[in-house]
Amino acid sequence: MGVAEVFPREAASNPEAFTGERLTSALAGQAQIEHYHRYLFTRELCAGLDVLDVASGEGYGSAQIAQVARSVIGLEYSASTVHSAMANFPRGNLRFLQGDARAMPLPSRSFDVVVSFETIEHFDRQEEFLAEVHRVLRPGGRFVVSTPDRDIYSAPGMTPNPFHVKEMSRDEFVTLLLSTFRHVRSHLQRPVIGSVIVGEHPGGLPPLIIDRPDASRFQAGTNLPRAPYVIAVASDDPIAPLPDSIFINRDDLDTDSLALAGRSAELEETRASLERMRREIEDGRRDVESARLEADARLAAMARALEQTRGSVRVFLRHYLPRLFRLNRESRRR
Repeated sequence: MGVAEVFPREAASNPEAFTGERLTSALAGQAQIEHYHRYLFTRELCAGLDVLDVASGEGYGSAQIAQVARSVIGLEYSASTVHSAMANFPRGNLRFLQGDARAMPLPSRSFDVVVSFETIEHFDRQEEFLAEVHRVLRPGGRFVVSTPDRDIYSAPGMTPNPFHVKEMSRDEFVTLLLSTFRHVRSHLQRPVIGSVIVGEHPGGLPPLIIDRPDASRFQAGTNLPRAPYVIAVASDDPIAPLPDSIFINRDDLDTDSLALAGRSAELEETRASLERMRREIEDGRRDVESARLEADARLAAMARALEQTRGSVRVFLRHYLPRLFRLNRESRRR
């Protein structure tokens, strides 16, 4: 049995806010697992080599590769993200640059490996990007690249990704790579919840993949079904077979049920609290309405009293006041 390597997980101490366009450490869950797995898969191909990570984003993946590579450059279009990556991942063999993937500010034949995950679908003129990758690679260098499979990722009924400019099917993606590189090996990626059975002694046979497409059926085969992502390794030199990769994020699936139960209790408590607040607001509304009606009644009574007073004053002015004036004149004549 082989000796396992233990190494730290790279993560930004001050992550940028997640906008939907690039992954940051502020985002957890499925997307984080997918992105880390791609870098961990590629890390094994970069030991002792000079590596370029195109669209390096927050920089955690570049830092993960820098653990084994001779040198790593992370190229990122956003200047603010470059500054953030430099602050989060100070490494002696790692630096970050700002630049366009289709016009890289880098000399030709500078890298043994170019990495670019979930990038090519974000812009058009994709052939220019591949030409730039080919230019900066040394002879025999390898390009490790991933993209969503449009037929799975953006199948009818799926919500389109607003940041994607040009998605491709798996066949279109491989064909595009072959227009620039002589050899391509493709791999499929799909996040799963399940179980893994691995032989202690590799037998050279493809794994038996058992899928559960719905609650009532299983599907068995040697291909990974419904995989939304394609990861390809391209080179002008022949590419040796690469090992399959399994990412185990954790193995306590029952914790989800316990956490969900706890969350349900919290939600129920919140619901009860909101219901109490609703009743208090309703009681307050009724009190306000009662006070308003009482105030309206008092105003109406005051208006009636005022009108009665006005009527008395009018009677006094029209009838009694003239008589007083006459009586006053008569008394003076006497």
